[in-house]
Amino acid sequence: MISGTPTKRSVLVERTLAKMASKLAEAAGIEPGSPELLGLLKLSAEVVERIVWEVIPELAEQIIRENLQDLTKKRGAS
Repeated sequence: MISGTPTKRSVLVERTLAKMASKLAEAAGIEPGSPELLGLLKLSAEVVERIVWEVIPELAEQIIRENLQDLTKKRGAS
């Protein structure tokens, strides 16, 4: 499991979570603001956060390696 330090949520994250809550409520037929919706939203946010902690570092590493290879090739060609 990936662990990290929870950070303060940005305004963008809060807006996204609010939109997600609205869509979840509509899709699941759950009353907005209900305990069921809040629980579902919390679980969904935790899953997304875990995926981000796992995927983003690997993606960043891959992008950095590709850029480094490109720079190395360009430097060798000059």
